[in-house]
Amino acid sequence: MRRIITRADDLGSSRSANLAIARTVDAGFIKNVSVMAPGPYVAEAAELLARRDDICFGFHMTLNAEWDRIRWGPVSAKEQVPSLVDPSGYFYQDPSMFQQSPPALEEIVAECSEQLDKLTALGFRITYADSHMMPERFVPGLQEELDRWMASKGLINHRYYYNFFPDGVPSSIPQFEAVLSRLTDEQYFFLSHPALYSEEMAQCGNARVDGEELARGRDAEAAFLMQRGLVEISERHGFRPVRYDEAVSQFGV
Repeated sequence: MRRIITRADDLGSSRSANLAIARTVDAGFIKNVSVMAPGPYVAEAAELLARRDDICFGFHMTLNAEWDRIRWGPVSAKEQVPSLVDPSGYFYQDPSMFQQSPPALEEIVAECSEQLDKLTALGFRITYADSHMMPERFVPGLQEELDRWMASKGLINHRYYYNFFPDGVPSSIPQFEAVLSRLTDEQYFFLSHPALYSEEMAQCGNARVDGEELARGRDAEAAFLMQRGLVEISERHGFRPVRYDEAVSQFGV
């Protein structure tokens, strides 16, 4: 069997995401869930899922809050990480803003440790680490610092496992089977952001992302992933959805 690393992101960011992710993992195809420690509903997420040992949980390093009306800030005391917050005390909306307001690397590492500790205290067994909107693209030296930090914490480093499943989350079983039928490589990475449609999700959005469109798109992802039988369909095409701790690093790391 070839492998597909199947992941759902943003657990803890909203009640809509929490409920959708809980239902998608019950359906069986999603094997990895990335958790946002600064998310306003991360404690609720822990109550729903943290004790389950059939899910591989990840630390979703979060250094930005992208929506206009729903914001969050650091787990650390704001005065301990002043370079990570805007004048209102929230994270900057987009990680590209770090190009104009460079953060201190030591503050990022300290915040990562606080976020990881929070998730562990809530009961999550964290196995791997990844990043929300990849701020390492915009901060010189951050990638190397994060690599060292992940290694020191014994976490699987997400960046050694990217070979994206083509075309994103399918909209139907026939589309899913069509993509599977043309795959040739041994291992792929399937990324999703399931969330149930709600007023909460429609309140998300910013100048580049319409909240209503976002809510409907994430609900469509959830609807697809909540279908039973996706594992069996994958296996018929020679693929098995796997956890990060069952996957093979592309670079032997």
